[in-house]
Amino acid sequence: MKRAVFAFMLGACFSAVGSAQGFTFYYPQIASGTFDGGAWQTTIFITNTSNSFATGQITFTQTDGAPFHMSWIDDRGQGASNGNVITFQLGAGESRKFLSVIDAPLRTGYAAVSASAPVLGTAMFTLLDGGGRMLGEAGVPAAIPLGRQAVFVDTTNGYMTGMAIANPNSSQLEITFELINTAGQKVAVTHRNIPAFQHMAIFIHELFPEAPPIVGRIQFWCKNPMVAVGLRFAPGWSPFTTLPPVAIQ
Repeated sequence: MKRAVFAFMLGACFSAVGSAQGFTFYYPQIASGTFDGGAWQTTIFITNTSNSFATGQITFTQTDGAPFHMSWIDDRGQGASNGNVITFQLGAGESRKFLSVIDAPLRTGYAAVSASAPVLGTAMFTLLDGGGRMLGEAGVPAAIPLGRQAVFVDTTNGYMTGMAIANPNSSQLEITFELINTAGQKVAVTHRNIPAFQHMAIFIHELFPEAPPIVGRIQFWCKNPMVAVGLRFAPGWSPFTTLPPVAIQ
């Protein structure tokens, strides 16, 4: 249950990279749907920061790379998705909001946003109880793809730290993870692979099952840039907060 809850809600960081259309960024994990006793919902915000008219689309993909068909509405309550794609148009300075529709059991994947002008974005995750009442919410700020980065860790007093990493590249990522304590000492090392265009969500105690409760950081790197985000959960899963990654040398 713990593994599933984290996997369903974690993610949504931003990375701007070049693309055939001009500009692309990613939400490494998208989550929407019901589970026993509640639901997760994702809200996506995008904005056109340029002086040019922008056209673009948000393409949703399942973890295994298959098209991720799900329903979305816009800020006017109108249906916004067609299959696994949301298309949009943004005038200079305009913004849009897209909200996932909770009409199915929990499903996860990731999204790629491509546009003809510098469109930026962020996301927000909402935890709902069985009656649809909000229990908690967390926003994830924009991030850039990095080859070497770290997320702060705190697994003391029953708290849990997890992270999601997305691979936006056409080749497999071979990632090295190091758990570092407050004194800068290396506590444990492990390795994981993420296939092309896929992602993973995992807790620190799953990566390092023998590690004691710890405060510090988990640092990770590979040859190609990746996008990542961390979250810190209180005992009982709420409240929770995001832990944006930091660049390391």
